[in-house]
Amino acid sequence: MTLKKLIPFIILFALIGLLYRALFYSKPNELPSALLGESLPAFHLPNLYESQRVFSSKEMQGHVSLLNIWATWCYACRLEHPTLMKIKEKYHVPIYSIVYKDDVDDAKMWLNKQGNPYSIVGNDSNGDVAIDLGVYGTPETYIISPKGTILYRHVGMLNQKTWEEVLYPIVRKYEKGG
Repeated sequence: MTLKKLIPFIILFALIGLLYRALFYSKPNELPSALLGESLPAFHLPNLYESQRVFSSKEMQGHVSLLNIWATWCYACRLEHPTLMKIKEKYHVPIYSIVYKDDVDDAKMWLNKQGNPYSIVGNDSNGDVAIDLGVYGTPETYIISPKGTILYRHVGMLNQKTWEEVLYPIVRKYEKGG
């Protein structure tokens, strides 16, 4: 066989190899973030329940916490909500949230009906804070260190398995001063 006849097969096998790697070794919930290991961007948002009270990034300092970005119009956010409730009730990890480009009344009504796992809910009606965080879409959950550093970013719906196998071990490590 000549080299000219082998080139299409070499290209085909190279493409099959790339496809295989993308399908079986990629981690879609671990999108790269330039902010990992960096301080949480400073923000000041109106509190969902008390618009004259401000929710700032400084409120998450002093303890390991989660920052959850969500919206009532987000189907995956609705699916992850029971997991967040369980984290609050069983693991007692403070969860802060930013409601992203949503109607204030819809967000309040939804939390009143479904339960509120959040210590504080900030209202990011313009999406500016989400842009500063590099949010791709809702839901996204960040682990924040006691010093205010972003330790981990989870893109997509948080479920019990992901909590127990990925996020909770990181939280425990930093709760113990890791």
